[in-house]
Amino acid sequence: MQSTLFLTRSLSVRLALFTIAITLTAMLTLTMLTNTVATQNAIATARHQVDTQTLNGIERVEMYLQDRRSGVMLIAQLPLVRAMLAAQDDPEARERGQMVINAAQSTFNYDAVSLLNTAGMTVLSTNPALLSQDRSRQPEVASAQRGTPAISDVTADPGEEQVYLHFTAPVYGSDNQLIGIVDGRTLLDDIHRLVKMDANRSGAGSYSAIIDRHGVRLSIPDFPNLLFHPTAPLDPIVAGDMISNRRFGSNTAILLQSASSMPEFRQGVDLLDRRIEERYFFQGELNSGETGESVMRKMRSVDWYYIHRVPIEQFYRVVREQTNYSLLVTAITAAVAIAVTLWFVQRSVRRPLFQLVEIASAIAKGDLRQRLRMQQNDEVGILANNFDVMADALEARINEAQAAQAEAQRLQRIEAERRTALERSVSEYLAFVQRVANGDLSRTLHIDRSDALGQLGEGLNQMIESLRTMHRQSQEAANAIATAAAQILATTTQQAAAANEQSTAVTQTMAALDEVRAIARQTADQADHIAHDAQSALTVAQQGIAIVEETVHSMTDIRQRVEGIAQTILSLASQAQTINTITGTVSELADQSNLLALNAAIEAARAGEQGRSFSVVAQQVRDLAERSKQATVQVRSILGDIQTSTNAAVMVTEEGSKRVDTGSRLVSQAGDIIHRIASEVENGAQVNVQMAASARQATSGLDQIGQALVSIQKAASETLSSTRQAERAAQDLNTLAQSLQHMVTRYRLS
Repeated sequence: MQSTLFLTRSLSVRLALFTIAITLTAMLTLTMLTNTVATQNAIATARHQVDTQTLNGIERVEMYLQDRRSGVMLIAQLPLVRAMLAAQDDPEARERGQMVINAAQSTFNYDAVSLLNTAGMTVLSTNPALLSQDRSRQPEVASAQRGTPAISDVTADPGEEQVYLHFTAPVYGSDNQLIGIVDGRTLLDDIHRLVKMDANRSGAGSYSAIIDRHGVRLSIPDFPNLLFHPTAPLDPIVAGDMISNRRFGSNTAILLQSASSMPEFRQGVDLLDRRIEERYFFQGELNSGETGESVMRKMRSVDWYYIHRVPIEQFYRVVREQTNYSLLVTAITAAVAIAVTLWFVQRSVRRPLFQLVEIASAIAKGDLRQRLRMQQNDEVGILANNFDVMADALEARINEAQAAQAEAQRLQRIEAERRTALERSVSEYLAFVQRVANGDLSRTLHIDRSDALGQLGEGLNQMIESLRTMHRQSQEAANAIATAAAQILATTTQQAAAANEQSTAVTQTMAALDEVRAIARQTADQADHIAHDAQSALTVAQQGIAIVEETVHSMTDIRQRVEGIAQTILSLASQAQTINTITGTVSELADQSNLLALNAAIEAARAGEQGRSFSVVAQQVRDLAERSKQATVQVRSILGDIQTSTNAAVMVTEEGSKRVDTGSRLVSQAGDIIHRIASEVENGAQVNVQMAASARQATSGLDQIGQALVSIQKAASETLSSTRQAERAAQDLNTLAQSLQHMVTRYRLS
């Protein structure tokens, strides 16, 4: 019997497969969820690490740029430099100035230090090739001419192939007039060195780069072959301007043509320029060909963008290892679950079920002696016990059915004999009933039975006698009813015609009255609406008077508070002026400290090896003075904003006071006008109330007339309806009388 069950039809196999599927699904779901969470954590960790490294790189470059710019600003304050620019034709002044800029070049590690006159022409330089060079059209020189220190774009100088950065600062004479410009030139090697420090900092293969606002790579030391190549094709106008100015030397056109296809860089520049994002994350292919995570941030001092890129593979490697480990654990657990499930199913389900199938097959073939007799207490054991009980009950039912079948056969014979006699009597009664149905009331039944059929025959004979008597009475009544019905029908026809004419007249009167009543009601509604609007207008006018009076008081309070605010702001402006004087003194002390430190550095350079320790002290003093100067600049900027805001606030408060006075006058005038409007609205409201009362009285009278006509119409309608009903009843009665006469003639008594 076991061989007759297919594998896919076996309950135990399906149960095992279901258990295995549930186990595998749960474990695979848990594994995939763990993998997803681990992937998200890896991306978050990568982004945090990349962003942190980007901030560190930006700070290194920013410190370098600030140090270079502070150096030229300090050189611009040296007395010998100012003396040389004030007397450019004096050989002795030029010699002292040359000595100073030579010392400054070695101290601050510039590639070249130059002094320019106010027209932008180089008059003195540590590099003789730069003398008499006209730099007036350079943006950083123009900015210094306006009195603002500046940093140039990365560009090649005229006649040179090397690319430089220029730092400029204005030089002022004793009368605070511009007398020249200090220009410090540096190579990009220091920038490359600072950017190179990010290599492999965030993992193997990580690197950094700097691009400008057009997407041109200004520094990418890990891939020097991409230096000055755009990250995406440039706008033709921008590219043409760079080529004409030989921004990156004679090979500028070739460099700009070798553009990459990285639109995410351009998108990041746009977002950072518009300050939509503080940092811009994106994924894409690195220059090494790997897939990486990148972040872009804008620098503060220059219009550059710092990018740090990391191969993402190293972060996913841990995730894959965790996933593989989870899959291995899942496979082992699934194998154990399969083995345990198969053993349990074989022992507790499959073997008892096969026994149950064999016993059921034997019982189906007629062997009712077979029983399972299992001792299990689980669901299968309960099923086996119930199956044994069912087999016992089935055997008892079969024995009872056999005894009942013999008794039924005996009763069937007796019932056949009785059915024959009954059929004969029924045939006789049926023939008698058929004659009565045909109108023959002249015969009666012959009764030879004492059972129920005999009693039925006696009842039928009595029914014949009653029908004979009823026939005679019905014939007499039908004749009388026919005569009365004809008279009633004639009378109700006349009444119906008269009631119909009366109902038509009342309906026409009601229609005319409805039109008059609708006009009267519309007039009353309009009068009520006008009266209500007039009352609302009066209420609004009274509220307007109260609001105007309250507004006048509020205007007075506002004017007093505005005057108090103006006094407070003037006091604040006076205190800010005092703080500004103090910060000016601190700034002068910082400048003097810078000059002393630079002079000390120059003297230390003259002293050679003996002045080296003193040079270190001078450098520390210069750093301290520089930080003090930066702090005073920030304080001055804040005080300038405060003074500008206080001046604007004073002007606004004065203007507000004037506006409050004007508003008070206008509000007073508006109050007088609202008083007059309220008086006129009150008079109109009284007249409209009287009109509304009259219209309501007229409408009430018309409603009473309408109600009376409605009552008349209702009575007429009821009368007409009753007459119609009586007419129909008379017609029905006449028809019934004729039918009754016809039916009575069907029966015969002899």
